[in-house]
Amino acid sequence: MCGIIATLSYNDNISNDLVSALERLEYRGYDSAGIAYLDNDFSLQRIRTVGKVQLLKAAVEKKHIKSHIGIGHTRWATHGKVTELNAHPHTADGVAIVHNGIIENYQELKKRLVNEGYIFESETDTEVIAKLIASHIKSGEKFFEAFKKSINELAGTFAIVAIYEKEPNILLGAKKGSPMAVGLSPDKQSGYIASDAVALSTLADELAYLEEGDIVIVKKGDQFLYEIFDPNGRRIRRKSVPNKVSLNDVSKNGYESFMLKEIFEEATVARKTYTRFNYDLDISKFDNISIIACGTSYYAGAVAKYWIEDIAKIHVDVEIASEFRYRNPVFAKNSLYIFISQSGETIDTLCAMRLVKEAGIKTLALVNVETSSIAREADFVIKTEAGVEIGVASTKAFVAQILSLLMLCCRNIDIETIELSINAVLNGNYDFTGLANKIKHSRSLFYIGRGVSYPIALEGALKIKELSYISAEGYPAGEIKHGPIAIIDENIYTMALAPYDKYFDKTISNTQEILARNGKVLLITTNDAKNFLHGIDQNENVECVFLPANNPLYLPFSLTTFTHLLAYYTAKAKGHDVDKPRNLAKSVTVE
Repeated sequence: MCGIIATLSYNDNISNDLVSALERLEYRGYDSAGIAYLDNDFSLQRIRTVGKVQLLKAAVEKKHIKSHIGIGHTRWATHGKVTELNAHPHTADGVAIVHNGIIENYQELKKRLVNEGYIFESETDTEVIAKLIASHIKSGEKFFEAFKKSINELAGTFAIVAIYEKEPNILLGAKKGSPMAVGLSPDKQSGYIASDAVALSTLADELAYLEEGDIVIVKKGDQFLYEIFDPNGRRIRRKSVPNKVSLNDVSKNGYESFMLKEIFEEATVARKTYTRFNYDLDISKFDNISIIACGTSYYAGAVAKYWIEDIAKIHVDVEIASEFRYRNPVFAKNSLYIFISQSGETIDTLCAMRLVKEAGIKTLALVNVETSSIAREADFVIKTEAGVEIGVASTKAFVAQILSLLMLCCRNIDIETIELSINAVLNGNYDFTGLANKIKHSRSLFYIGRGVSYPIALEGALKIKELSYISAEGYPAGEIKHGPIAIIDENIYTMALAPYDKYFDKTISNTQEILARNGKVLLITTNDAKNFLHGIDQNENVECVFLPANNPLYLPFSLTTFTHLLAYYTAKAKGHDVDKPRNLAKSVTVE
């Protein structure tokens, strides 16, 4: 959540780099944005705007800025409303900082600073950091020492970058719980700190990722260099790795949105994940498996529960990370805990994994970023091959996750069939616009399914909720009569996921129960079910969609792509920004 970029350069036109990086980071937060920089007189300046980075870009262009050092931020609000006063960067006595995360003891620090005479203009926890650094400088500390002292006083999670007008040739950064990377331009004429590799896709070809408690200083001399210090103040080296994010990864490539591009990459991602999957962990040696995740990744784990128990005959629990970490879990012996996170930085999932590791239980990370915190700390790692995903609502990453989980328990995969089934939906003659126009005015939506279609129903409901802002609920089809059917009427639309599998007849019966209450139904089934619909397709309140018939093992892939496209077109029909749905951010690094 939130995006950070900082640059120090021989070039005095760094505002272009700051703003272009913020445009690439906008998927991490887009409530407000801002930059702070030192002008040619080494005086601290700041520009902040509410809304998308495009507004900041216009404000920056009007200034014709000449500067060699600056920091930028795109915000996802945690403390304080979306206002210019709450936007980053925050400043105090020539110090400017940007911050991702949450400072848990900010109220205590704020009281102390108010007693020292500092006046606060924002509602944020972040402003405390700037004033704390300024306070230590006022007490006689150099910038670097004041920064270190301040970091040691903070409780919570953070990635922080700071500049100071009286020391104009250094950038300072620190990490605890939120991701941060440092890199240099290929010609060593500029240095950068950023919250992720996407920000630096056109700026740095190699990156070093900070670890917990690290502090980094980027210095300007004959050439740029950076030094990293551990929490004890010892100078250390962190391995540099190639920045694999290319300009192509952060471009729409002719599609009208990143999300549509990423949905149309689902078949390609499945092939890449299959081709590059070379992990030899034998899960059969474990008596129990627990899968811990949040959001879409949690639903991927729920899909895997059906597969692993059916194929590998191993008991599987699936848990939400934020609930797991705050109860007192009982750990069974000889268990494997699988942690799923697209970014590898999801804070609840990361903290849950640390809890498991403290108990001495084996951990497996399933992530899309091999340099992430979860990947670095797990005993075993499987990297999905989704590539960069810019759309806030995860699509292709979900496909890569479920395929990786399937391959954990079943190596004899027919990837050709999976690819064909996804492409048949992508290239099929389905009237998504027409379907979207039918459901976009619904008061509420149901997604129902049985067996492995149930977690796909959960995923479909989440996507349409995220993008169209229609209240939607995924439910086991057999459970609707235990409460939810009470709200069914002519204003409720139900998406019934009913492929022709062993659950088909039961799901159709549940669909009939909805129709008996005047509910409207979009029946999403398969071609081989056409002769077994028992007249339900003749009901005026039913519209049928037929996906390609398939091996039941692979049905989740075509169902997933269909529900992703349905959510996309429904949001579009309602006029929403599909890449940047309101109130959401891509990587959830705060609790």
